[in-house]
Amino acid sequence: MSTEKGSRAVADALKDIEVEKIRGPGDSQNVKLSSFWEDQPVVLHVLRRFGCQLCRGQSVEMAKMLSQLEANNVRVVGIGLEKFGLEEFEENNYWKSELYIDNEKKIHKALALTKVGWVGTFMMLFANKSVKEAAQKTKDTPGNFQGDGRQLGATFVMAKGGELLLDHRQKDFGDQPTNAEILTALGLDPNQA
Repeated sequence: MSTEKGSRAVADALKDIEVEKIRGPGDSQNVKLSSFWEDQPVVLHVLRRFGCQLCRGQSVEMAKMLSQLEANNVRVVGIGLEKFGLEEFEENNYWKSELYIDNEKKIHKALALTKVGWVGTFMMLFANKSVKEAAQKTKDTPGNFQGDGRQLGATFVMAKGGELLLDHRQKDFGDQPTNAEILTALGLDPNQA
């Protein structure tokens, strides 16, 4: 399911899914995804694994634009697919904004996010240029191979009300949108990140 910019298909597919709050506003422990884009734009980052070196590195990279996003009333939400590795992820403060867990991978199912087979995983880890480049950029970030390492993630940018501004579904473990792409999708200056 790839969705064109301007569509509400992603918002419609996700609106009734509830995720478990780890860190975020409000008293409710379970939060409907539609609440994220109800009153303001949102960057919704679906992480692969909390122990993933590349995911941790991307989280640190995304934090560089957090103050600009918050100053422009953009909500920034990270969603993991399992609690495994969460404690270390939190202790090291890799993600600096709201954080939730999609314990049953409802997002992945609703949007048909790719899960890589064993052969594809091996090929990505040892022969994929994008993954090698991402690993080089994050070489000083510790990680591990525990948890569901074959599931790919995604980053969605939505306007207030759920109109899709950016749909970036990972093609491999190293495939992430740049901060400039995210800021541009929101109509913000990509040079200020």
